[in-house]
Amino acid sequence: MLALSPKRFFLLAFLTSMFAFANAQCFSFAKNVGKAKLGDFVHDGNYNATILSEGEKAELFKTFFEGQKYRISISKIESLPTIHFKVVDRGGNVLFDNEEVNYSLSWDFEVESTQMLVVEMEVMERKNATDDLISGCVAVMFGVETDKKK
Repeated sequence: MLALSPKRFFLLAFLTSMFAFANAQCFSFAKNVGKAKLGDFVHDGNYNATILSEGEKAELFKTFFEGQKYRISISKIESLPTIHFKVVDRGGNVLFDNEEVNYSLSWDFEVESTQMLVVEMEVMERKNATDDLISGCVAVMFGVETDKKK
């Protein structure tokens, strides 16, 4: 059994609690900032948020159902650089690339058939950055259009 000195134990406990605190803060960010960006679309009930740094990528898999209109909305803390995101089908076909629409952080769409799609995100790196690496919360929210809007 591995024995930790009291000093190392407290350091490990501190780092673990800081990670948990950061994730709780990120969840709160998703709930308070990200959800509001869905507008009239009804939130799907899931809070998808994580801490990312410049140059890091993340993927999120989600099933979308035929006949529904959806909104994907991405929120980030202000200090993070631009978020590049794509929506890709299982065959690797790019259905949406926000690079083509001035890095918009939302997309409204309807699928022709029920399918799983992948939301790929990357926090772009700053050019000529001399400061420390920037990290922060990124939230991805999904909304469904209500029947009254159809």
